[in-house]
Amino acid sequence: MIKPRRLNQSLVAVTALSVLLMGVLAGGSLWILRRMHGQSAHTEAARHVLDKGSLVVTHLADQPVVRGSAEETADWAAFAEQVRAMHALENGLQYVSVTKHGVTVFQKQTQGLADSPPSEPPAGAGDIAISRRLLDLGGETVPVVVFTRHFIGEDGTAREVEVAVRKDTVVREEQATTDAIGSMFKLSLVTVLGCFGVCVVFVAWMMRREAGRERQRREEEHLAFAGVLANGIVHDFRNPMSAMRLDVQMLNREAAKGAECRLSRVSELSGRVQQILDRMDKVFQEFLYMSKPPSDQREATDLCANLRECATILRPRFEEAGVTLDLDLPPQPMPVLAYSSALQRAFMNVLTNAEQASPRGSAVRVRVLHLDHTVSVDIVDAGPGVPESERQRIFEMFYTTRPSGTGLGLFLARTAIERCGGTIRVLDAAPSGGACFRITLPLP
Repeated sequence: MIKPRRLNQSLVAVTALSVLLMGVLAGGSLWILRRMHGQSAHTEAARHVLDKGSLVVTHLADQPVVRGSAEETADWAAFAEQVRAMHALENGLQYVSVTKHGVTVFQKQTQGLADSPPSEPPAGAGDIAISRRLLDLGGETVPVVVFTRHFIGEDGTAREVEVAVRKDTVVREEQATTDAIGSMFKLSLVTVLGCFGVCVVFVAWMMRREAGRERQRREEEHLAFAGVLANGIVHDFRNPMSAMRLDVQMLNREAAKGAECRLSRVSELSGRVQQILDRMDKVFQEFLYMSKPPSDQREATDLCANLRECATILRPRFEEAGVTLDLDLPPQPMPVLAYSSALQRAFMNVLTNAEQASPRGSAVRVRVLHLDHTVSVDIVDAGPGVPESERQRIFEMFYTTRPSGTGLGLFLARTAIERCGGTIRVLDAAPSGGACFRITLPLP
């Protein structure tokens, strides 16, 4: 059997690991979002470079020296200065070339690299073709994106302008965005892990505190149970002690008669006192069983013999109250599956409750009914009855309608009956009025 302390520690560990797992999942989700935003930033940077290359090649193709028929050196020198200025603004610019009729009339290599054949055929985008090439520089291969503008010059000849942009320009374009996303990811990750770490500590502390409170509640429940047990002992001992006091008083009166003392009466009264003492011992054993449940099983016990023994013990009490106790029992034994001591205890409490509810001069009737698989015992009193709204509450602990009552009699009776596998409920005792307590017990 797992001890409560070990179980509480296991719950704390499982809860802490669950919170940590949620933290790891949250961190993984942030990492996935970072990858998605990084890909989006790369796509946006590539689109920006393509747009910029298209604008540059369009701008250079629209220059007069490129479109015109004149080929003066000064114009090409100014064009070269313009290319250098563009390279100063965008150092990813690799080279610019102008071709007429397949002849290169201008070539400006801003990085001093040699050209290599295209890696794939140009992909047209309107009148601008975009292709990728590999340029070689001293054994180092550098990928570039080439923007080619085809057009007809003013003299009617076919011309084209090529602008090569280093591919790593895309990396530089996205670097700022990537750095910002990375910083946000790190900050979010630290925040999430920190919050979940605090949650782990807080949950562990709460569960340990709850475990301490649970131990305290169990101790309080044990103390409350001890109080109930003590009150139950007082309650169950008071009834037989009251009957024994009456028997002792009658025994004293009989002994005071001297020579007229009837020995048969003395023997009867002393025998009843002995029975009450035996009953008190059984009640005491029953409370020991209540604090520590017995390991024995229910057994077949004679229901009628139990009822007659209870009636014998309580008869002096009924005589003192002026209430008649009528037993309507079959002559043959009626075995039921129960604990004998628990069964007597339940009958004693229900009969005592019936005597207290019945007025002087009335009668309490006890009858036994044999059903298919059960036996029912009806204890009918002549009292005011039990309202419908209270028929469940009267079996609750400490609930009573009498100023001098303890609220334990019917509670202990129900506990004993249910322990024997039976049930107890309240019915109307028509037509005479009063209440009928019906106890149902299983047959062996």
